Amino acid sequence: MDIPQIAVVWNWRNQDNISGDYSIHLRITINRVSKYYKIQIPKKVSREEWSGKDDAWVKPSHPFAFEINNKITEKKMLVHDLIKKYYYLNKPLSFPVIFRQLKRRGDANSFLEFMQHYIIDPPEKLQENTLKKYETCLKHLSKFRSSIYFNEIDQTLIQDFFKYLQVTLKLGGPTIKKYFDALKKVIKVARRENYIDATQMEFLFADIKISTKRMTKRIYLETDEIKKWKALVFSEEKKYLERDRDIFLFQIYTGYYYKDLQIFKKDQLIDDEEFGFFIVGERDKNGNETIIPLFKFPYAMTVIKKYGSDKSSLLIFKKETFIEEQAYNRNLKEIAAMAGIAKTIYNKVGRHTNAQLWVRYGAERPIISKMLGHQKEETTRHYFSVNLPEIVEGTRKVDFKRLGI
Repeated sequence: MDIPQIAVVWNWRNQDNISGDYSIHLRITINRVSKYYKIQIPKKVSREEWSGKDDAWVKPSHPFAFEINNKITEKKMLVHDLIKKYYYLNKPLSFPVIFRQLKRRGDANSFLEFMQHYIIDPPEKLQENTLKKYETCLKHLSKFRSSIYFNEIDQTLIQDFFKYLQVTLKLGGPTIKKYFDALKKVIKVARRENYIDATQMEFLFADIKISTKRMTKRIYLETDEIKKWKALVFSEEKKYLERDRDIFLFQIYTGYYYKDLQIFKKDQLIDDEEFGFFIVGERDKNGNETIIPLFKFPYAMTVIKKYGSDKSSLLIFKKETFIEEQAYNRNLKEIAAMAGIAKTIYNKVGRHTNAQLWVRYGAERPIISKMLGHQKEETTRHYFSVNLPEIVEGTRKVDFKRLGI
């Protein structure tokens, strides 16, 4: 092992500024390569206030001499302890490990604080959603036990935490798995940095069996909830939500996903002289043909006129009608709250609502299959070819205009 060398340096860049006051750094040298760690101090130090002597680097003439000298000693000892640990393990010590340790605050033996620092300064770039998963896992861990030290991490603790998530918090398998994936990753990093002994890692998660089979219950809006959604009036401050309210209504009318509407073309909208407007198109997901009797929903054409593109575009809707899907889903949740709908509303709920309306009000199953553009027979159980006359006949009993949606 190449033992790192540590030195305390003042004004290591040899700068010359007006105030004459400079920062203090630890210089850490490994294999003739030096890197510097800036020590956080309440006030910089002048040449006259700097002695450079061990344990008394800053002279008493500096108003924060005692505090700064203690801080330097603390950081030096922290690196010395790390060097000793790695020396006895006969493992090389790297700059990233040293600097992560220097940046840590609080109890060096606390796993919870280690995980907190991992989230603040992860060793690799993590996506925002991944970081949220780690943060939520840490929150549950902290409620499960207010303090967890590295030497307490064993099979019993892991099993007890699993039961806490499953029994006390009543979380499902897929959710628990997300948190355990985060926990495993942080424990592995702690093991790699020698905070956790190798014997602790053996069979640590062996008895944890997480079922990830998800029992899905599709969310859809009831007729009275659609009416509330449609009847919303927005203030000037929230006027932008009106667009997403209307587009979601159009999803309910068509069964289209948000992405489907973004590629919805003018040549797919057919005005039949006898019946009214139909959509003859295809789904973005699988390219399957759909035939949708849009005339069943009178407000649908109002939405098209409201957000329709100009004559030069091949698309039905103006491009600026659409926003990022995540933002759209957030807006839908806000609209639902404003309408007093206590359901988690997102893009796909529009399609689910469309299917439920047709089923509930008497449309025939193969007709629904054709309207939704299902790919497999088992999706609607009886899938076969259906054309425009069959669509009209199969939905004749359904009168959404009378329902006011």
